[in-house]
Amino acid sequence: MNSAKIRLSAEELLMISDPEWILTKNRILTEVNRFLSTIQQSQQQWLETCAFPEPVLRLPAKISQGENYLGLPYRVLDFPRCFEGDNIFAVRTLFWWGHFFSVTLHLSGWFRTACENNLLANREQLIKHGTYICTDPDPWQHHFEKGYYTAIEEMTEGAYKSELLHKPFIKLACKHSLSGWEELPSRLLEDFKGLICAAGYGH
Repeated sequence: MNSAKIRLSAEELLMISDPEWILTKNRILTEVNRFLSTIQQSQQQWLETCAFPEPVLRLPAKISQGENYLGLPYRVLDFPRCFEGDNIFAVRTLFWWGHFFSVTLHLSGWFRTACENNLLANREQLIKHGTYICTDPDPWQHHFEKGYYTAIEEMTEGAYKSELLHKPFIKLACKHSLSGWEELPSRLLEDFKGLICAAGYGH
């Protein structure tokens, strides 16, 4: 039996010989975790002034992590998070390495029905926030590749209404590049507030 051969480029050989880039990556991801924890505290303070159905705030915030969403590390803050069978009300703040931060409102079941008229009425508000709507049948992806999310401002009012009323779920999202780090906390919090208010639960 031939022994396995590892074929690496010169650049790859340099990388496996240098631990510093992995240590730097780990430090960055630790900072992202802290960043999301701070964001969650701001979200919590604001939500305490809003009225929600009891199940929505029953569970505490959760930060999940992984190394391989389409090959790259990610961190996800779920808050609030209510996943009760077909009834979902969740806001997800996502960091995806090399790509963006995003804030997503995911609704299905009873919550989708309860929020759809408010989301119809608040279309212009969502457009001002640069909001996208998921136009794909799969509710569990997070990328913004063409065909999965569509900017609401690029849709006719009729197409937007159809997406809200004729699918079993609604996903609305805002995204920001990883530059301008100092401005991200306020931008992500404004996205969070804007999506919840558009759904009819903010103030």
